Amino acid sequence: MPPEPSATTAPPVTEPARGRRPRSGAAFTLAAAILAVFLMASTAPSPMYAIYQREWHFSSTVLTVVFAVYMIGILAALLLFGSLSDHLGRRPVLLGATALEAVSLLVLAFAPGVWWLCLGRVLQGLATGAVTSAVSATLMDFQPRGSGRGPLVNGVAAAGGMAVGSVLAGALVQFAPAPTVLSYLVLIAALVLLFLGVLAMPEPVTGRRAELKRVLRPQRPTVPEGQGRRFALLATTMLSAWTIGGMFMSLGPSVASGLVESNSHFVGGLTVTVLAGVGSIAQVLASGWHGTRAVRLAVPLLLVGLAAVAVAVVLGSAALLFAGSVVLGAGWGLMFAGGFRMLSALATPEQRAGTSATIYVVAYLSAGGSSILLGYLTTLFGLHSATIVFAVAAGVFAVLAGIGSGGQRS
Repeated sequence: MPPEPSATTAPPVTEPARGRRPRSGAAFTLAAAILAVFLMASTAPSPMYAIYQREWHFSSTVLTVVFAVYMIGILAALLLFGSLSDHLGRRPVLLGATALEAVSLLVLAFAPGVWWLCLGRVLQGLATGAVTSAVSATLMDFQPRGSGRGPLVNGVAAAGGMAVGSVLAGALVQFAPAPTVLSYLVLIAALVLLFLGVLAMPEPVTGRRAELKRVLRPQRPTVPEGQGRRFALLATTMLSAWTIGGMFMSLGPSVASGLVESNSHFVGGLTVTVLAGVGSIAQVLASGWHGTRAVRLAVPLLLVGLAAVAVAVVLGSAALLFAGSVVLGAGWGLMFAGGFRMLSALATPEQRAGTSATIYVVAYLSAGGSSILLGYLTTLFGLHSATIVFAVAAGVFAVLAGIGSGGQRS
């Protein structure tokens, strides 16, 4: 847990400064746009992985390592910078993360080999981890009072960003020149605009700031005081959602493209788009629900969707794979939204960024661990067999999430 507040580390006030409230709507929209673009960038490489494998001759295990190092970068940033914006302010963290994200995309755009690809993904993970908790807290800072809209927009922006990023990159890879460069340059242009927007954004964290050297140190994940057991039970929702997310974002495009005769990069990218896009819509439709209701509906949807994906792989049916992905996306969106809503509600205002960081530590550990394990199983047993085994394991996690969130109201 963080040290007790003192005269030099008193927790800052996390409400927009007086006189700046009229601009809070624009700041809220800007924060959502930042999260969406960062998540677009996170899935942009997915349709390119087949090209990288063909050109640089590496295995599926190495491919999942490329995905996993991104998660390692995120986790490192969350543990080091997770609550940084609670102490230094939202704007400095958002500006630094946006600049680092642009650098990482330049490395990815001009990577000459797989290890440069890993470097780019590590840098991208560091930037994404730094921005994730800061954006989540910013959305809650600037949400209309009493609306509870911050967690909803957080989930929709993240899922929508992943959906758009994957389909946009897939289309550019399939139909545009410079297939492994152009997507990154488009994203860099968007980041430049966002950087300028953050410069004009009001700073919601006021009061005394902690010294940089006091907060730039490894931190244990922050769990709201007295809420440890409840947090652990509810965190099973993140385990469930992001095990499935890791499976789809790492090897989902390879499974899909292998089931169609054209071996299309665009079709491969659509798997992530369907999962995240339907998940985004599901979150909007369930915006007025209690978190427990969303999770309870998510469990059967996930089980049906996972079963359809497994059968699709056995039968070699691309149509069934995408139909299952639609059902799975609805369950994934509800599980993520319901879980995030219940977990974030446990935090007080001065704990928002730290608690958001802990939520995402669980999420990205689940996604990274699942991708590494899936890659290893793929090397041992083949892509289709590994997908079936993993679908069964993900179904077990979904049931655990339903049990873990039982009786909670948030």
